[in-house]
Parts: sequence; structure tokens; C-alpha cells
Amino acid sequence: MRVKLNRFLIAVSAMTCIALCTAVAFADTVEDPLHGYCSGAGQCIDNGTNSPSTGTPTNFGFTISPGPATSGNLILDILTPNNEAAAASYAITGTLSGTATLFSTTAWTSGDLATYLGIAASPANPIGAFLPSTVGLDPGASGFFVYQVNLGTTPIQGPSDPNISPLLNISPDLPLASYIVGFLDEGANGTIATANSGAIFVTKGPNTPVPEPSSLLLLGSSLAGLGAYRIRRRK
Repeated sequence: MRVKLNRFLIAVSAMTCIALCTAVAFADTVEDPLHGYCSGAGQCIDNGTNSPSTGTPTNFGFTISPGPATSGNLILDILTPNNEAAAASYAITGTLSGTATLFSTTAWTSGDLATYLGIAASPANPIGAFLPSTVGLDPGASGFFVYQVNLGTTPIQGPSDPNISPLLNISPDLPLASYIVGFLDEGANGTIATANSGAIFVTKGPNTPVPEPSSLLLLGSSLAGLGAYRIRRRK
């Protein structure tokens, strides 16, 4: 009986060791996520949900946070609301250059972005991390058209020294409520995705709603009427 108990304890200890060693090894291979950044004060600051940019960002890129620095194939993805007319393609210029073209004529409307793109990447980018903010600015959207370009091998720095990382520009301007995200393919080490809150979010675009002249006239008339009413009441 004692021999069987000892064998059982040895087996349990071995299984525990294997589980712990596997967990440690997995933790060591998990990379930190990418985060978008932009030049200019107050641009692309992570607010816990996304990283807003007032208009299509200039001189933007990605860091790996907290690091250390790494390198791999940088794949840029542009997500535009699927109810908006977008360009046939987007030109990427700057430190790296290329043309982002439509990944699929079928919009991304559910699941994770990596699954939609047919790749294995971490962290997960579920559509629920992106769509609510887009719908808040563009209520007609139900998903995103995805434009993609592989910008080739490039170093990605930590947030303390971002300007060594690629500085990129996009033209033409992106529609309101679009996103910019990146994936870094490190080959055998896997693919790193952008943190959900590190995605660059365009809060002003060519399709940003503006009040119509008739609406402005109506608002002005209402304010004038309210002012006249208050004057009469004082008298």
C-alpha cells in the first residue's frame, strides 16, 4: 500500500512539474503587444479603449510595449466602416512604403481580426473591441472593410525610443471612425498583434457630419426667440 502511495505521489509531482514548466515556457514565448503612436501633442494616446487621432495621423507607427525591441515583417491593416465609400487603395509613405489594398470584398463583422485574416496572432482583436466606438461616431456601420499591406522587415522599438520605429503616412484621408492596426510576423516566434487599446482610432474624417445650413438657421432662430422671451419676462 505504501509503495502504491509513493508511486502516486511521484506521479502527481511529475505532472505538476510538467504543468509548471510548460506554463513558464509559454509565458517566456508570449510577446508584448504592439501599440500605435503618432507625432504631435495629444495624438494617439491610449485611453484604455483605443488611441484616438484627430484626423488621419501623420508620422505614425508602432512600438512594442513594454519591450524589448524586436523585428519582423510589419503588416499594416486599415479598418474602415463598411457603410462608407472608401478609396480603392491607400498609399503608405514614409520610412516604409507600399499600397494597402482591400483584403476581401466581404466585410469583417464578427469574431477576431486575426481569424478573419486567416492568421494566428496574439493578443486577440475581437470586433467588440472596435465596433462600439465606430458606431458611436458612425451609427450606420456594422463592421469594417479591411485594407492590408506587408511593409517588410523592420525593427520595432520600445515606447521610450519610438522614433527609430517606422514613421508612416496614409493617403487619401481615412473615413471617420476608421482604425489603424499592425501585426508583426516574427516567423518561428509567431505573430504579434496590436493591443486593443493601442489601435489608432480616427475621430475626424472627410465624412464627419456637419450641421446643414437650414439646421443652423433653425438653431439661430430658436436662440433668438429664447432671448426675446427672457427679455419680455424681465420687463
